[in-house]
Amino acid sequence: MSDVSAPGPAAAAPSGMYARNATGLVRGVSPRSSLIINFIPGHPAQSLAAGFFFVFALFPGGSYLVGLLLVIPMALAMSYAFGLLTQMIPRSGGDYMLVSRVIHPMVGLVSSFCMTLAGLLSNAFFGIAFVSIGLAPGLQGIGLVGNWPRLVSWSSTIQSENWTIALGGLMMVLSALILAGGWQFTLRIQNTLFWMVTGTLAISVLIAVFTSHSTFVSNFNSFAEGIGGGHDAYQNTIDTAQKAGVNTDPSFSFHNTIPIAGFFATFSIFSYWSTFAAGEIRRANTLKIAHNMAIAGVGGILVVAVAAAIFFHTFGTSFMIAANGGGTTPVAAQYFSLIAASTDNSLIAIVLFGGYIVFWPLICYISFIQPTRMLFAYAFDGILPGGVTRLSRNGSPYVAVIITLIGSFLTLIWAVKGASNFFQVLVYATLVQLIAMGLVGLAAVLVPYIKPDLYRAAATHRKVLGIPVVTIAGAGAILTAVFIWVLYFHYPTAFGLSDKTKMFTIFGVTIALAIVYYFAAKAFRRSKGVNIDLAYAEIPPE
Repeated sequence: MSDVSAPGPAAAAPSGMYARNATGLVRGVSPRSSLIINFIPGHPAQSLAAGFFFVFALFPGGSYLVGLLLVIPMALAMSYAFGLLTQMIPRSGGDYMLVSRVIHPMVGLVSSFCMTLAGLLSNAFFGIAFVSIGLAPGLQGIGLVGNWPRLVSWSSTIQSENWTIALGGLMMVLSALILAGGWQFTLRIQNTLFWMVTGTLAISVLIAVFTSHSTFVSNFNSFAEGIGGGHDAYQNTIDTAQKAGVNTDPSFSFHNTIPIAGFFATFSIFSYWSTFAAGEIRRANTLKIAHNMAIAGVGGILVVAVAAAIFFHTFGTSFMIAANGGGTTPVAAQYFSLIAASTDNSLIAIVLFGGYIVFWPLICYISFIQPTRMLFAYAFDGILPGGVTRLSRNGSPYVAVIITLIGSFLTLIWAVKGASNFFQVLVYATLVQLIAMGLVGLAAVLVPYIKPDLYRAAATHRKVLGIPVVTIAGAGAILTAVFIWVLYFHYPTAFGLSDKTKMFTIFGVTIALAIVYYFAAKAFRRSKGVNIDLAYAEIPPE
């Protein structure tokens, strides 16, 4: 495909105003790699290690199977809202491109500002998680299993604020470097790390399958006793939690299943990330991109369900609730730590921890895709200088990557110094991202009616009861966003929303800046004799 100069506002800029033209990466990502991109944000390793079992101590009696079942239609709604719109507008830029072309450019800016804030907050969460639920328990587990006390000491040291900022920042640099070599290099690294994470999760599940509950209890107690953790550490963990008021053997509660579904949704409804690089994905203008998003979202949920069932059976439901809700264990109560303790094998511990830890720079790299492609789309539309689209020799948008890295690191400092806890950062990221996701849902609802030309070019015009499926998916996306917002506010303490004023201030300023930016950019371009609305009236060229 030829490298055609862009019309309108972009024509006055240097060549390379838009990622598809500038990088030569048009159709550079295969459907298989696109599927992996969509799978990574909801990878089971994240939810299983970052709080899956903890939530049952907060909401006793909640069913994870019912909760995951409730999340499936939410994931499908988001996947198809994004996917069907992306098929109609197969251009890089994500929610900004979709919303600005269907609803209004100012609304597109509001959406992308919210999505970018969510990305920066998510990166901050990933940086903290890299240390607190990655390196720290990893060093501790390897140190205890291998009898290396220095590693155990380091695991405690690195959890200080300064170490968290330094190591979290280093993780962000590694994520940025993944994008530094062009798609061929990037996808090779991405897919390698993905299979490392997935493979070590599979190893953990297989070990759990072939370890009976009684064997695990015996092995765990032997391990704990060997490191001075007492004679019956397994039962002591349960007893300690019960004394603290934790119900370790609750009866089923549908009431408590609803917030558990909301928790799972926090990790499971974001399988649309390839939409941000849609212009670089082969067959992005077909239904395959929407189906890939749906497969990734539902596939991740099903893997979580299977893995959780196996871990609960092997480790014991009461023990997992107790270990994550007030009980004390000699190692971190995460699936890889418990498997390593049960096997008491240094090599297995190193493999499991090493395979898991690379997940955090991997998902942070995925998060980097959104702002870097958004900056290119802004520049193409003439509302940002063309300098942000400068490329390295390998075709990497290094200026956009550096901007994203700096913004992410500054947000990490705020998260470590100013947030109540690291889960609050994730909740803020989720809620502000849901604003953008809801706006994409609104665009999906409206596109058949206010943009019939786009809808006529769609790969499918299927209807259910006379309603286009894209409209149904969009309505489902809006309802999902509203549901999670209401749920979080119904359980403010559990979801880290004790300071709502701060959150609304941050969100309000972000939306206000987007509106001001639109009018300022429009006025500036008008002073140069350019009407930026003409750019928004067109779909960017290939």
